[in-house]
Amino acid sequence: MSILKQTERSTLFLIIVAIVLSLFIFYSFLKYQFNNFIDQQVNENHKIVQKTFQSNLKNDKEKLAFELDTMMSSLGLSKAVSEHNRTQLESIIRPYYTNLKKSYPDIKILTFRSSDGKTIYRAHKPEFYGDKVNGQRKLIKDTEKFKKSFSGFEVGKFGMTYRVTYPILYKDIYVGNVEVGLSPAFFLNNLKGIFNMYIGVSIHQSLLEIMLDHKRIPVDDSYVLINSDQVLQSYFLDDKVKSSKFLFSHNKLNIKNDIPLLNQDGQIAGYLVVGMDREKLVQKDNVFIYRLFGLIFIMMLGAGFVLYYGFKNILEFYTEQIKVDQLTGLKNRTALNELLVLNKKHVLILSDIKDFSVLNELYGVQIGNEVLKHIAAAFSDFGIKYGFKVFRIASDEYILYKEEEFFDADEYVDILESLHKSINCLEISIDGVFDTIKVDINSGIVFDHIASLEKAQMALKKTKRTTSPYMAYSKNVDTKEESETILQIKSSIRKGLEDQRIIPFFQPITDSKGNISKYEALIRIIEFKDGIKRIISPDSFIPVSKQNGFYTEISKRMIETSLLFFINKAEKISINLSPGDLFNAEIMDTLIENIKKFDTPSKIVIEITEQDNVENFERFVHGINILRRLGVLIAIDDFGSGYANFAHILVIKPDYLKIDGTLVSKIITNSDTKILVKSIVSFAKELKIKTIAEYVENEEIFELLKAYGVDEFQGYYFGKPIDLINQQDL
Repeated sequence: MSILKQTERSTLFLIIVAIVLSLFIFYSFLKYQFNNFIDQQVNENHKIVQKTFQSNLKNDKEKLAFELDTMMSSLGLSKAVSEHNRTQLESIIRPYYTNLKKSYPDIKILTFRSSDGKTIYRAHKPEFYGDKVNGQRKLIKDTEKFKKSFSGFEVGKFGMTYRVTYPILYKDIYVGNVEVGLSPAFFLNNLKGIFNMYIGVSIHQSLLEIMLDHKRIPVDDSYVLINSDQVLQSYFLDDKVKSSKFLFSHNKLNIKNDIPLLNQDGQIAGYLVVGMDREKLVQKDNVFIYRLFGLIFIMMLGAGFVLYYGFKNILEFYTEQIKVDQLTGLKNRTALNELLVLNKKHVLILSDIKDFSVLNELYGVQIGNEVLKHIAAAFSDFGIKYGFKVFRIASDEYILYKEEEFFDADEYVDILESLHKSINCLEISIDGVFDTIKVDINSGIVFDHIASLEKAQMALKKTKRTTSPYMAYSKNVDTKEESETILQIKSSIRKGLEDQRIIPFFQPITDSKGNISKYEALIRIIEFKDGIKRIISPDSFIPVSKQNGFYTEISKRMIETSLLFFINKAEKISINLSPGDLFNAEIMDTLIENIKKFDTPSKIVIEITEQDNVENFERFVHGINILRRLGVLIAIDDFGSGYANFAHILVIKPDYLKIDGTLVSKIITNSDTKILVKSIVSFAKELKIKTIAEYVENEEIFELLKAYGVDEFQGYYFGKPIDLINQQDL
């Protein structure tokens, strides 16, 4: 009996040992598989970081180049550099640099140098100037040699910066260059905002002697420069940096140091260091495994089934963790990219919070994060209601994604209205903030599954230039071609101002007998490309000039040139102004100064050429009265189509009414137009106001208008605009 019991005990012991041994072997195998899987996911994330960094670097380089180009278009800047006029540079650059620092807080350097390498002005340290630039810096030497922009990462005595240089030309002569230096923290913070990783920079071994010493140098709170000959893992365990956010437990850190930071020649200046803390994943791994093995031990008969499906669920769990935004719990950009590569037909809505950076500055980042959580919850509720998948892909950018084979655009207008209403109605209450916080959003929607995210970003960007809170992508909102066109026009304007090629053309205005009584000054830009003359009309460049600060200077030059040319001529000269020009002190001062040069101011006709409603009509009339007291004549342009209604005419009492050209062009074929033109002429005669008809293209129109009693005529029938100053036809 005792032998049997002993045998039973031995058998039970062997069974237990076998079970324990089997579980141990299986546990070891499972842990090995988990670690491999986590490593694979980490490696994939490294690849995504590399692609994102390279894409961001390219975009930021283009933005910096655009900022420098915009800066270079500042009136008088090239001349100030040429003359080494630091005072003028300070007045031009200081406001621009202040605004630039708001957009790029990590800009460390903005330096202007002369053609011989001397520093003229430093916006970041304006009290320093006059020193020689380091002759060994190839970035600067190549800018001087090739007269073109260069960019790349550079290692100096105190750390690394990303630098972009830009040559400065004055009257087509190289007079110096401007250099902007950006801290790597800018690029690293952008990456940290997307990925839950730890990111730093290491210096290439060959460049270490440039540093003050060979120790790692903390640059700021955002990143650390690490010598490439150090063991990176030991750095993060160093006692000197235990308070650093980069600190990890031993064997819990995955680090890669293989993303190159290139200088202007494509040579490696350093590497992007990417580290991922696996501790949380490992902890979740252990908890899950312990529970799993407890269940296996109790339910041994179902071990195979449990192990199979448990392992599958674990893999799915850890896969999903990498796709989740840690702040809001929504899916992140990694998860969105997996959907987009499937290339299924879908609708995508991209939204961002208006002026979120201002909210962050006002309340702080912690309150800003709480706002992001509330907005994420609202998007999540909206997604459930309308069947969208919801993602947070950047700091304040949210995505709504829905597979859709066929869509109704009108239905999505209602959906967008509902989305914006639901966000606008939010009243966010946060502990520590007295007032409730309200936010608004902009949205771009795309119905095309090809490059949908990029197109949604274009649509979103377009909404910020309009009053509409949302916009659908179309070729009309594709900003790539538009941006290229605007840059070309800006270049033409800038060169036109510098080379005196923005000039007036003059079109004759005749009386009823065909005798020229006056000329109207019409602005043009003359441009030469590859020896071919090109004349640019105002419709192409006036809107761009208003948006980029050229308009006032263009208007002043037109006034001075036109009036000076006609000061001793028998004919009258007609100049166009908009109501906004009457409110512009510089334009009005220039106009009044040149009017006073005329012995007979009544030879000058001021045409008011605006078709939109005048917001401040009393101020508008006051400006006209100032000109009238100087003795000039007043004409209202495009009468019959714009703001200049009959009631306003009774107040303004102009000397001329110029009948809108679109009415004149249709007068032969449209009976209603004939009635309207007759009414305008009759109304003007009753008030003793002369009428001028534009767009008179042929004899038939001329004879008909003459029969109606029109006083003066303008159009191709009498002559095209010509360059009287240089005697060149259009």
